[in-house]
Amino acid sequence: MSTVAGIARAALLVDLEISIYSGRKQDKRTQAEVTQSKGAASKRAASVYKSLFAECKELDDINKFQARVRAEHYRMTQPWNDYGARLLPTSLLQNYKQTMNRLEAEFDLLVDKFLDKYDTLVASAAFQLGTLFDRTEYPSRNQVANKFRMHVSFCPLPTSGDFRLDIEAEVQRDLIDQYEKRAVAQVTAATQDSWTRLYNSLTRLSDRLVIEEDGKKRIFHDTIVTGALEMCELLTHMNVLKDPSLEKARRKLEEVLSGVTPKELREEDGTRLDTKRKVDEILAAFDWGIEDDSTTDGTTEQV
Repeated sequence: MSTVAGIARAALLVDLEISIYSGRKQDKRTQAEVTQSKGAASKRAASVYKSLFAECKELDDINKFQARVRAEHYRMTQPWNDYGARLLPTSLLQNYKQTMNRLEAEFDLLVDKFLDKYDTLVASAAFQLGTLFDRTEYPSRNQVANKFRMHVSFCPLPTSGDFRLDIEAEVQRDLIDQYEKRAVAQVTAATQDSWTRLYNSLTRLSDRLVIEEDGKKRIFHDTIVTGALEMCELLTHMNVLKDPSLEKARRKLEEVLSGVTPKELREEDGTRLDTKRKVDEILAAFDWGIEDDSTTDGTTEQV
């Protein structure tokens, strides 16, 4: 069984779509005034956008929430396409659906809260914006309601066997070969994403558990421990290729943190230093596939 066929049995593709009403509008009149006052030769020298609701907690809450939804979506999935669909292990499907259903219900409540106050908010904006206010720039409540959407769609992972085309066999073989190579590269990227998550968690722990020469301890939040343990649990599902090295590294970190509390790491120097030593041993024991692109002068070169 090919790599692609094997992973198609262990994962599927999921696409998250969130659209919201931004409440922003390009202000061409003010833009013209700005470019003219600054002596700009081109009207395109500056762009001016105004917030139609200068002070609107309801709309701000929706914007913050949609960022939270996207972060949760990325946390539970792995990269696949450059944009759009991401890889979701089938063992996480039920948990993912429950999480997204809960978040969608919260999203709808926030949207309803904004829409219920929409007409009042428009009236308030007239006082907040002063001469910048233009009532024609505000859509109707129903038009605004249609701009909010949160939707999750699933589809099976395609395999090379999906090429059922009435074309010459040689051309069909070429298409299948191209797809297989592309899919293997995507699977490799998804696996590397898991390695990177684990590596980042370990390096954060190693850095925050340092005790300076003067005895000063670096500050850290509880999530550096609780988040690492949650990530370890997540990686049991995301290792769709059953990479034994990834599982070994994940298990080692889980064992190091099991039974250790953030409070102990803050207050007990022995526990702190012992945990850091074990974390550093894990970092040294594996090839993480992450290149160090820093140069000797401390700058970063981008290729």
